[in-house]
Amino acid sequence: MSKFSSQEIESQYNLIKTLLFDPEKYKDSLDAIKKDIAYMPLELKKKLEEENITL
Repeated sequence: MSKFSSQEIESQYNLIKTLLFDPEKYKDSLDAIKKDIAYMPLELKKKLEEENITL
């Protein structure tokens, strides 16, 4: 698996937080993220866990 920069991690993190503000509107996007969660960088998973954000 390739390494991700901290800027990429932060960008993905911010996108997920934005989508979670209106989960009904972004249901399809959140479902796609849930399917791809196994491929998320570990740094991003850890950051989401620290913020108690669950998908």
